[in-house]
Amino acid sequence: MAPQNLAMIAWAFATLGITHEPLMASLASRAVTRLEKFAVHDLANLLWSYPSLELEVESVFFARVHDIVTHHIPTACAGVLSRLSGSPISRHDLAQLSEFTNTLLELAWSFSFIGRETAEAAHVLRSSLMRVAKVLDEGCSWQALFSMPSQGGSPSSRNTTCSGRGPELPHVVFDLNSMVAVLKPPQWEVDARVSEESIPVRRRCRSPLFSGFLRWKFPRDTCPLMHCSEQQYGIIHRLDAPSSGLILVGKNFVGYYALRWQQDTYELGREYMVFCHGCIASGSQVINAKIKTQKTFPAHSMVSDKGRPAWTQVQPSCTFSRVGRMEECYSFVVITIRTGRTHQIRVHLEHIGHPTVTDGKYTGRLVYSSVRV
Repeated sequence: MAPQNLAMIAWAFATLGITHEPLMASLASRAVTRLEKFAVHDLANLLWSYPSLELEVESVFFARVHDIVTHHIPTACAGVLSRLSGSPISRHDLAQLSEFTNTLLELAWSFSFIGRETAEAAHVLRSSLMRVAKVLDEGCSWQALFSMPSQGGSPSSRNTTCSGRGPELPHVVFDLNSMVAVLKPPQWEVDARVSEESIPVRRRCRSPLFSGFLRWKFPRDTCPLMHCSEQQYGIIHRLDAPSSGLILVGKNFVGYYALRWQQDTYELGREYMVFCHGCIASGSQVINAKIKTQKTFPAHSMVSDKGRPAWTQVQPSCTFSRVGRMEECYSFVVITIRTGRTHQIRVHLEHIGHPTVTDGKYTGRLVYSSVRV
């Protein structure tokens, strides 16, 4: 098979969540002697497939990939940038550069997840990533990239619930030159990774769109990335609509890719504080159950052997009780995740018999909005 075929087979199995160890081992053995012939994105797809399926990466295979990355990525980066003309970067140019940056981040995540990252490889990948980000900030033709008109007015005038009452507005916690942290209140939908075609459908939902607040708060002339749906408005991660918490957003490409690098290499930690039903025993536990997501609207996820690997750590903090006709017990837990599947925390907690409080989607029983110690 050609290198591209080997990489695409591995990528397809990993994307579908199909763990076939003999096949994956065979692909690695066929590829290891000719890794130099792989295009950079094919090499990234091949390496990414193994940690995505939680399969071990052979030392010889990893060493060869590492050597190729550290020696070839700078040359590949220079080649990608040299093909750009002196004119502003077009939509086509941006697509090519985005593919290259995704390749760099894919490699960085694979190295970090495997736990064999080196300072040399990290420096090569990060410096190349930030070099592309700087070029994008300096040369992007934003007028050709906008898919949505600039919006003025207040976010509450556009983002209202069906009852007509405006929701609590998000709050900017800190604002730096290239990135911002915004506290999202409950019921706001973080609409990152939304295609143009699905936007009208999503606007019929009850929740106001987080991107609407960003476009209102940060003008297009100073923060154009936050007005570009194809670049997810600079948003690097999601948070379920019923939840509240910090959302990190890049104001330009340098900030956006700096945040994505930190997220994909686990330099950026995410902790979630959750109330759930029942008393969870003390001591940390890891939920390692595959999750399958149905791409419907709204999306629905479930634990399934046919799903993709998902890793959640649960650390109980304390328990509460609600006294009434019957005593109800609740646990307050701190959760960390290594994967970001759709509704992962809610699905995993329901899977172990401790669904989150006031979650009408995955709880399936009477829930209460308040508890007392």
